[in-house]
Amino acid sequence: MTKVIAEIGVNWRNLDEADKMIRESSEAGADIAKFQAYKQDGFAIGSHLYSIALTQKDIVYLYHRCNSHGIEFLCTPMYPEAVEMLNPYVKRWKIRYFDRRNEEILSVCKATEKEMLVSGKNMYCVPEYPPIRAPIDKIPEGFCGVSSHYPDSNVVEKWARQGLEYLEVHVKRDEYYPSWCPRDNYVSITMSELAELCRRLKT
Repeated sequence: MTKVIAEIGVNWRNLDEADKMIRESSEAGADIAKFQAYKQDGFAIGSHLYSIALTQKDIVYLYHRCNSHGIEFLCTPMYPEAVEMLNPYVKRWKIRYFDRRNEEILSVCKATEKEMLVSGKNMYCVPEYPPIRAPIDKIPEGFCGVSSHYPDSNVVEKWARQGLEYLEVHVKRDEYYPSWCPRDNYVSITMSELAELCRRLKT
């Protein structure tokens, strides 16, 4: 059966909201909740991405919250040192398309001998936010999964039914209070849509 990865990514504002999204992803039926580990460098102090850049303490917290909610914790390392920081807490690696040829990151991940899911290599991915090109009908041979940026659960369901091991979808909450637009809004499905997708895939 296809493992559904709920890419929470950067669609949260604080650890309390991240915890809520982990719980919602688990209740929706996702198998894995995924985050992103990047450096604060390059982001303005006080900006959204600066404020949610994960520290070691944050990673431990999110790992334990995933365990508490009965869902696997996963986090993409976006710089080499993040691999060592994440290694005790992840069962596998998910590498973004931008780093598919980044040997600094790939080599240290390979050294852990854990499964590697690499967008653009063994994970099919259209690296556009949001995708401009129309979704293909059939995933080519040689891909074990899809990292989707299409905010359409019908598209990804069709792909998953082709025998994929993994299906990664960006997710967002049904509503945010106070009114706030999540950073990856235009590539994300809602938690309600995630729940319906998981229900259809697992029945």
